[in-house]
Amino acid sequence: MDPPSPEHQTSDFEVQKKMEDEHLRLQRQVRMIQTDRQHRSLGVHPQFRRQDHLLRTLKKEYLNLYKDLKIARSGAHKKNDKKMKKELTRALLTRTQHEEECEERLTLMEQVEELLHRKNKELLQINSKVIANIGELEVRRGLSENRLQSAENKLEVAMWRFNEVQCENKKIRREIEHMLNDRALFNQSWTKMMSALDKGKKFLTDLFESSTLAYDQRDEWCSKLKSAQEKGKVDQMVQVQEMRDLQKAFDHEMKLYNFLAKKGVMRINEKAEKTEEAQKKKQEEDIEKDLEAHSKIFSDINDYTNEYDVNKIIEQFERVEHENFSIYKLLNEYCAENEVLKRGKEKLIQEIVDRRDWNEKMEDKRQKELQELRDKLEKQKLVTEDKKKQLTQKVQLLNDTMEKVEELFKMLDCSLEPYQNLLGDKQPSLHHVNLTFRLITDKIQELIQLTYYYEKHIQKKSDKSSSRLKKYTVRPQPPEYWTATPIHVLVPADPCPACIEARWLSRVTDSPEVPFDKAMCATALKELADEPAFERSDRIHPLTECRVPSSRLILARRYMQY
Repeated sequence: MDPPSPEHQTSDFEVQKKMEDEHLRLQRQVRMIQTDRQHRSLGVHPQFRRQDHLLRTLKKEYLNLYKDLKIARSGAHKKNDKKMKKELTRALLTRTQHEEECEERLTLMEQVEELLHRKNKELLQINSKVIANIGELEVRRGLSENRLQSAENKLEVAMWRFNEVQCENKKIRREIEHMLNDRALFNQSWTKMMSALDKGKKFLTDLFESSTLAYDQRDEWCSKLKSAQEKGKVDQMVQVQEMRDLQKAFDHEMKLYNFLAKKGVMRINEKAEKTEEAQKKKQEEDIEKDLEAHSKIFSDINDYTNEYDVNKIIEQFERVEHENFSIYKLLNEYCAENEVLKRGKEKLIQEIVDRRDWNEKMEDKRQKELQELRDKLEKQKLVTEDKKKQLTQKVQLLNDTMEKVEELFKMLDCSLEPYQNLLGDKQPSLHHVNLTFRLITDKIQELIQLTYYYEKHIQKKSDKSSSRLKKYTVRPQPPEYWTATPIHVLVPADPCPACIEARWLSRVTDSPEVPFDKAMCATALKELADEPAFERSDRIHPLTECRVPSSRLILARRYMQY
C-alpha cells in the first residue's frame, strides 16, 4: 500500500483535534449540569425560583391544553374531523387535477401562440416575395435614373433661378428704399386723413347726440300733449258742470230780475250799457277769431290726413312717429353694421395676406422636409438591401445547419415520440431546436455510457489488446471548472508611487478650486506636457523603470535602509 500523503495526515490531525475539543466541552457541560442538579435537590440555589414558577405555569397550560385536546377528540369533534379530512382530501385532489389541466392548457396555448407567430412570419415572407415579384427591378431602375436626371435638371434650373434672384436682390433693395420713402409720405398723409376722420367722427357724434336729444324732447312733448289732452277733457267736464251750475244760477237770477223789474223801479244807465255791449262784442269777436283759427287748423289737419275723427288722427300721428323712429334706428344700425363690416373686411384682407405668406413659407419648409425624407429613404433602402442580403445568408446558414442536425438526428436514431404531443411540425425543425438538441445530447450521453459500460465490464481484458483498449476507450469528460486568471498575467507590475504622487496627490489643494478659463486651461496643459510623469501616469510600471526624479529618492531611501 502507498503511504498516506502529508495533506491527508494534516486533515486527520485536525479532525482528531476538533473531536477532542468537543469532548472536553461536553465534559464541562456535564459537570455544570450535575452541580446545578445537586443545588436544585438541596433547594439552596436562588436562581431556580423563577424557573420553578415558569414550570408550574407551563404545567397548568399543558393540563389545560390536554383537556382541550381530549374534548376535541370526543364523538362530535371526531365526526367533524373526519368530514373535514374527507373534504380536504377531495379539495386537494381537485386542486391537483385542476393544476394539471391548467398546465396542459397553458402548454397548449404556448404552442398555439408559437404556431400563430410562425404563420405570421410565413405570411410576411410570402407578402414580401409577392411585392418583390410585382415590382420589377429594371423598371424601377429606369424610373430612378429618370428621376435622377429630372432632379439634376431641376437643380440646374434652381441654380439659374438662384443666380437671377441674387441679381434681382439689388433692384429689390433699391425699390425697398424707394418704397420706404413712399411709406413715410403715406404715413404723413395717413395721419392727416386720420385727423380729418376724427373731426368728422366728432361731428357725426354731435349730430347723433342732437338727434337723440330731439327725439327725447319729441317723446317728452308727446307725453305732455297726451297729458294736456287728458287734462283738457277733465277741465271740459269741470267747465260743463260749472256751466250747468251757472245756468241754474242764471235762471234763478233771471227769475229774480224779472220779478224785481216788474215789482221794482228799473233805472237805466246808457253809458254803462254801451260799455257792456262794446265789451260783449269784443269778447264775441275774440271768440270768433279763436274759433276761426282753430277751425282752420282742424281743417288743415283734416285736409292733410283726410280724416275727421280726432282719435284716428292721433293714432295715425303716433304710427308715423313710430315709423320715423324705427327708420332712424334702422339707419343708425345700418351705419354701425357698415362700419363693423368695413373693419372686418380690412382684417380679413390682412389675414389673407398673412396666410398667403405663411402658406408660402410652409410650402418651402415642406419641400425641404420632403427632400430630406427622400434622402433618408434612399439611405434606408440601401440599409434594407444590405439587411435583406444578410438575412438571406443567415436563413441559408440556418437551413444548412438544420439539415445537418436532421441528418445527425436520423443517424443517432432518436425517438420522435416527444414531437407527437406538440402542435405544428411533428419532426425536428427550426421551431423545435431546443427539444431537438436536448434529445441529441441525451442520446449521445446514453451512447457514451453504453460504450463505457461495454468497455469496462463486458469486454475481456487481454495482455495484447490492453494497450489498444486504453488508447481507444471512450470516457465521459469531467466538468471543466472556471479558474480566474492570475493577477501577475493581467497586471505586469504594481502602480508606481512616484508617478501617482507627482501626477495626482500633488494636485490636491485645501482651498476651494476656481473653474479654469481659456488662458488657465492653456497654461495647465502646457505644464502637464512638460512633466515626465504625464507620459506614464496612467500606466502601471515598476518603480525601477520610472523616469520621475522623485523615484530616485525613494529608491535611494530603500537602499539606505537595507
